[in-house]
Amino acid sequence: MTNSSFASVPDGVNSLYRRFRPGRFSEIRGQDHVVRALQGAVANDRVVHAYLFSGPRGTGKTSTARILAKALNCTNLSDGDPCNACASCVAITQGASLDVIELDAASNNGVEYVRELAASAWIGTAGRHRVYIIDEVHMLTKASSNALLKTLEEPPHGVVFVLATTDPHKVLDTIKSRTQHLEFRLIAPSVLHELLVDVIERASLTVEPESLDVAIQRAKGSARDALSALDQIVASGLRPDLRANFDGLFDALARTDVIADLGAVAALSREGWDPEQLAENFIGELRQTFLLLTAPDLSSTYGGDRERLAAWGQHIGLPGIVRAIEALGRSVREMHSAPDATVVLEVTLARLTHPELDANLTSLLERVAKLEKQIAHGVAAPEAKSVAPTKPIAGLRRVGTNPTPRPPTTAPPVAEPEAAVPTPTTALEISEDEFLTRLASNVIPSLLPTAQALLRTSEVRSFRDNTLTIALEGPNHRPAAERIEGGLAAALTREFGVRISVAWEFDATVHTPTPSTPSFAGAEEGDISDDELAGGTVVTGNLHEELLRQAFPGAEEVV
Repeated sequence: MTNSSFASVPDGVNSLYRRFRPGRFSEIRGQDHVVRALQGAVANDRVVHAYLFSGPRGTGKTSTARILAKALNCTNLSDGDPCNACASCVAITQGASLDVIELDAASNNGVEYVRELAASAWIGTAGRHRVYIIDEVHMLTKASSNALLKTLEEPPHGVVFVLATTDPHKVLDTIKSRTQHLEFRLIAPSVLHELLVDVIERASLTVEPESLDVAIQRAKGSARDALSALDQIVASGLRPDLRANFDGLFDALARTDVIADLGAVAALSREGWDPEQLAENFIGELRQTFLLLTAPDLSSTYGGDRERLAAWGQHIGLPGIVRAIEALGRSVREMHSAPDATVVLEVTLARLTHPELDANLTSLLERVAKLEKQIAHGVAAPEAKSVAPTKPIAGLRRVGTNPTPRPPTTAPPVAEPEAAVPTPTTALEISEDEFLTRLASNVIPSLLPTAQALLRTSEVRSFRDNTLTIALEGPNHRPAAERIEGGLAAALTREFGVRISVAWEFDATVHTPTPSTPSFAGAEEGDISDDELAGGTVVTGNLHEELLRQAFPGAEEVV
């Protein structure tokens, strides 16, 4: 940008977004596709009679419309760009030109007003073109839109309409069909950073880099909001300790440190933060963290803020972020009716740092994911209880003859993490009776309730080559099975000292047995060869019923 673009800004204008509003096409940031279309149309004398500018607020729609008006009436045009020095350009910049009429349709949407405006279009103009800029055109009533439509269909010579809106879907199709539609986009954080650095240099401001990142974050893709945020930061300042307290809120959550979290809330409250405002800002940063983990290109964070949130997100994980967004969203709604909003926020943070306090499904899944992560890194799980559950397990078929029950064996002590890495190639040499007994007595009780609940609907098919095959009814159980697979395999591996994997079968007949149908793999008595037995334990149809009961304690016979 050059200073000449702002030479005609009225005296007394202090707000940055007004002082440093673009004055030429070349100064518009982040809308290159719009600039090319309009500048080329002006340079080649191919400007149409009506344009529709749509896009989020603060992305330059009105500023671009004024630049177009300048270009259409500039006496010293250069490659389709206005000079900003001639009498026409200066008058438009100062808002004193009779060739530019602006209308805010949000407050002036009556049909009589629009008819008067349309009639004025037929009055002659001092310049080459008269430009009508109608902002928030979607707010016009249907009658007002129809009154404008007649003029758009048969516009007077030298008249150009620029219609601006944040919601183009509410504009009548008959209006849109008579305009050239140009869509404005949110401005990238890198472009906003360049804009703010340029403004800071030209305005001789002193701003900390951390404050610059805050302004970009608050802008959310809007150049006007970025400059407004910078104005606020320059006026009030952003003390390092305040930013440190806010960052401490996130760091404490990542460390699951409830004391530090509550301390950060207290510090921010002393600084004047409203609990609801604090929760909403927290949600905003959580959203950016979520995007950094799932779709980095969609995140609007920039610089050091982006690196900080990315590192924090990797630490807490995607399930934790989703749970935090949901919990804080609920807390914002609860704050409206709560006697003390701060207490609502504090309780929410306590639940986030201690998932065991929250009994919803998301929390349980997060706890399962955390446990599986610990197992994967060699952290020993809690020692299994030797008492088998007493609730019946549905879905098991009656198998074989009645055996003499075997008492469950005592669970061996959990190995230390450094000694718990088994050899993948070691084959488990153990009888099927002992395998199922230890599975029932030691492995199943060590799992989380969610895993035990799923296994109650399952059926053991086989154990062969260190792989336990379990059948579930239908493929709808597949996501849940995949979630518990790692934890179940790890529990089996710890129990038997060799690496054991889990395989799933999804069979619609699990719950529809017949007395003559064997339970596992369809093998009848005497069908298993010595070679098959040598390769590992094969669960067959003549296995003892009691062993099945021990594998899935409390199972009812389904005859």
